[in-house]
Amino acid sequence: MNSYHKIFTGITLGLSVFCSTTAVADLVVIVNPANHNQLTEADVRNIFLGKTRSYPDGTTAIPVELGNNTPAKNEFNKDILKKDDAQVRAYWARMVFTGRATPPKALGSDEEVINLIASNPNLMGYVSSEHLSKTVRVAYKP
Repeated sequence: MNSYHKIFTGITLGLSVFCSTTAVADLVVIVNPANHNQLTEADVRNIFLGKTRSYPDGTTAIPVELGNNTPAKNEFNKDILKKDDAQVRAYWARMVFTGRATPPKALGSDEEVINLIASNPNLMGYVSSEHLSKTVRVAYKP
């Protein structure tokens, strides 16, 4: 292996590590500004998996998410829910079949998530931080 190949391999590896960590850093969990809960990763995971239906203060929590095959949804599933897309779909198929819970409503864009959450203090969702507006508040940032 010549020195150029070693340098190229090192740069490629470094960029792949940098890119995989920055995608998660851009993801934020948002709530309505009237919702004063600060959330942990476990809180977010439990609400999005239907294991709990309330925020830490006891108010109702209703999750909304982005539609399939968006980078933010894939990152959220992998890093917060600790599941890949197929595992999440299988999980929700079981939950719906047994009548234990229904999956979060899927929306088409970050803007739709923000607009809906801005209108209801019980909703929570996730978006890329570059789309944040003053109409919502960050309740958790990975």
